[in-house]
Amino acid sequence: MAKDVIRQKINDAFLRRALKNFAAAYPVARARAFEGLDFEELRGRISAFKQAGLRDLPELVARFTASAEKAGAMVHLCATPEEANRTIHGIIAAKGADFLVKSKAMTSEEIELNHYLEERGVRCLETDLGEWIIQLAGERPSHMVMPAIHKNREDVAELFSRATGRECPPDIPQLVRVARETLRSGFLAGQVGLSGANVAMADSGAIGIITNEGNGRLVTTLPRTHIALIGVEKIVPSLAEALDVIDILPKNATGQKITSYVSFIKGPTGGEGRELHIVLLDNGRLRLAADPDFSEALKCVKCGACANVCPIYEIVGGHVFGHIYVGGIGLVLTPFFHGFDKAEEILKLCIGCKKCNEVCASKIDIEGLIVDLRDKVRKPVGQKFLFGTLMKNRKLFHAALRAAYLAQKPFQGEGGRIRHLPLILNRETANRSLPPIAEKPFRDIAHEDNSKPKTQNSKREKVLFYSGCLADFVFPEMCRDTVTSLETLGYEMSFPQKQTCCGIPARYSGEMEVARDLARINTDVLLEEEADYVVTICPTCTMSLRHDFPKLLSADPAWREKAERLAAKTFNFSELAARKIPPIPPLSKGGAEGGGISVTYHDACHLKRGCGVYEEPRRVLTELVGAEIREMADCDKCCGFGGSYSIKYPEISREVLKNKMENIAATGARTVAVDCPGCKLQIEGGLEAAGAGIAVEHSATLLARRLGACRT
Repeated sequence: MAKDVIRQKINDAFLRRALKNFAAAYPVARARAFEGLDFEELRGRISAFKQAGLRDLPELVARFTASAEKAGAMVHLCATPEEANRTIHGIIAAKGADFLVKSKAMTSEEIELNHYLEERGVRCLETDLGEWIIQLAGERPSHMVMPAIHKNREDVAELFSRATGRECPPDIPQLVRVARETLRSGFLAGQVGLSGANVAMADSGAIGIITNEGNGRLVTTLPRTHIALIGVEKIVPSLAEALDVIDILPKNATGQKITSYVSFIKGPTGGEGRELHIVLLDNGRLRLAADPDFSEALKCVKCGACANVCPIYEIVGGHVFGHIYVGGIGLVLTPFFHGFDKAEEILKLCIGCKKCNEVCASKIDIEGLIVDLRDKVRKPVGQKFLFGTLMKNRKLFHAALRAAYLAQKPFQGEGGRIRHLPLILNRETANRSLPPIAEKPFRDIAHEDNSKPKTQNSKREKVLFYSGCLADFVFPEMCRDTVTSLETLGYEMSFPQKQTCCGIPARYSGEMEVARDLARINTDVLLEEEADYVVTICPTCTMSLRHDFPKLLSADPAWREKAERLAAKTFNFSELAARKIPPIPPLSKGGAEGGGISVTYHDACHLKRGCGVYEEPRRVLTELVGAEIREMADCDKCCGFGGSYSIKYPEISREVLKNKMENIAATGARTVAVDCPGCKLQIEGGLEAAGAGIAVEHSATLLARRLGACRT
């Protein structure tokens, strides 16, 4: 994605304000809409029947076709966008028509229907207000549900003035009146109407449409010919499944309990001489439904919630974060519907926070699919060397990091932090300072400690410490605090020297074979020594060992079994520490250093959503550290680090970080507690550069201080 386009969107004040306001209001409205309902149970049910439907999709298509034709509709199954466009044009031409009125249909955007028809003399009128605004602007939607969210009233007034030939003031009630008056004549004059559908039922041949504007019903009833353009994945077995989709869609899309209009259409409506043509669009869907790795993308109900909660979408909008379909699922669908050339750049824009997975109406692993798709696009020159040669060779990789310790010295400022890098790299430290690479990594410290005689205690549970690269080479004191804390709590600690990178940087960059090799190396290393647990202080490493290794090595039964054994005993620091609550009495407020403090807590994306861990860190802080937690707004929203993401897209990363720092400052806490070295690096760098005077500490460090205070 061109940097100037990203900067343009970042600097678009209205876009930023509109998206930020919506991002703040949406979770509140959504929570209210789901009150009294079990979202997890509902989306689990939807996921199950959608997945089953994908396995039987050809049969569902055949059943729907037979049922719809029995009800009087004419069904056209079109393999490609070109075939669908030709079919629709043929229907219109057969009626001698040259004017099509349209209700909202994202599938028509997918096949670029308007452009095709207008080239052939058919005028198209979008009657959904947002779609009409976009049509007048000559743009594509920037959101699947709210296509014109990026337009302000001044933009709309200018578009309406140009379209109507009269001055339209930027007053919302007047603009709505202009739209109503202008579109009304279109409804009455429309010769053929076209709609999409939110769901189609195989047993009855009926289709379901939900809208907030009356245009949907007008387009499907006033013209004597109605064309419904529907992706084949929208077909479900019966009304029962359709009602689940209709139930969840408005709640998840806009935070509404129900839309203004819910319509079911079975066969031609309005009496003699009426026609209903149902154009079923394949465009690779049947092939995708049979793909064991990516078929779940077709479970999408097109609610757009993945964009609503995405921190990157909030910064740059849908014209950057998507192609035709936007948001997280848009990144997944684009290569299959429009080709990998259209997806190559946008796939890199996902920061990997998994927020989309958390709200997806059909439990799609959107983030996981995005990461897997990166394996199929072209890689930058030199990337294969970086991951395939440097990172796979532990000794070479660690030697490079040690060399970087010497190279950084000219750029260190007061306190040792790095504030300026040379030439193009300087943008990586803009508005943020970086911690230096440590003179002595933790692995050296651990090696020296292991050489000293130790008293073994067979009654203690043995824990292997997997530190992760960042903590090992940048935050060795954090690693030492981890060992100190867990040993004081009663665990026996060991640091395997042959451990190396968990492979996440390679996997997130699309180098899957390198990631698999690193998974094998670490699996062998961490199973070589008998232990009860493997502990990490980096949630990304936890997620990698616990979830990614079994997936990466699933093709080989022997490796899969080993990876699953490792996964079963891998835990994050806070999980193991929480098992020892309460070994010590809490300090009173205002007590010794490390206890009796007020903190605000930042949930790391990969800890909460990647590993499902969010209660244990708070228990460690309150019941072991003795801290009072002042919860920040959006405590689980990404800080903008994302590993190499903050280097590849520093402008976006910086804007995400600003949101996080605002929320931190609003709590009044002077310490931010984190459970991720990457989050510490990102947040601490931003706060330090801003002169905020707010400390950022890993829970292991706070606990080590607290336990040290108790011992004294």
